[in-house]
Amino acid sequence: MRRSYISPEFDYVPVFGTYNMEEESSFFGSKMLEIEDSISILSDNILYYQNLKSEQMDESKEKDLPAVVYSATDDKNSNHTLVIDESQTDEQKETYTKWILTIDLQTILKNFVFANLKKERTFDGVSNSMTVNRNVDFAIRDYIERNVINRYKLSKIELFLVPVDLLTLFSLKYENKWDFNIGVDEYKFTKFSSVTDFRYRDVKIYFNQELPASQYAFRYYYNIYYEKL
Repeated sequence: MRRSYISPEFDYVPVFGTYNMEEESSFFGSKMLEIEDSISILSDNILYYQNLKSEQMDESKEKDLPAVVYSATDDKNSNHTLVIDESQTDEQKETYTKWILTIDLQTILKNFVFANLKKERTFDGVSNSMTVNRNVDFAIRDYIERNVINRYKLSKIELFLVPVDLLTLFSLKYENKWDFNIGVDEYKFTKFSSVTDFRYRDVKIYFNQELPASQYAFRYYYNIYYEKL
């Protein structure tokens, strides 16, 4: 065979498919992750096992290590803010104060899906060296960002409120307490309005407390429900 003596411009080096976390459908089908029709983020804990490098390679050995625990209540607590609506008058603040609860929907959903993928060992056998950033957790979060988040939308928010007498329980004015124990129908609060970001990144809940702020604070909690687009 005759040689051309033309040197190639590129080197072709095989790489792991896990270098690219964006799924693309094709005529013959794809390996797109099958997802649930709905997601409810309530008060559950999700446990999973991994090695000290955050990889999931051998479940029998990894179960000798302490489980990693994802707490939905802690995650929701960390990813919301509750502030007084500054557009109201001082008199309104003293009586039936209007509050704004802002929830970071996208971060909570990402964390919840991440914990479930870890629990189900969806990326079992994928090591850090098999990912573009040498970090399997980063790769999983990248996968969720590219392929899962945009397939869900907010379905509803459940809000729970319980009044707290400032004199009886020695609470401070305007200091409302996060309390996952009140997430039951008895304490469900429905008199609120909401505005959701068009990309479902966050939602703002507007409501008035039903007893005067000069005498009462409240305990609160919320649940989030998503549905598949």
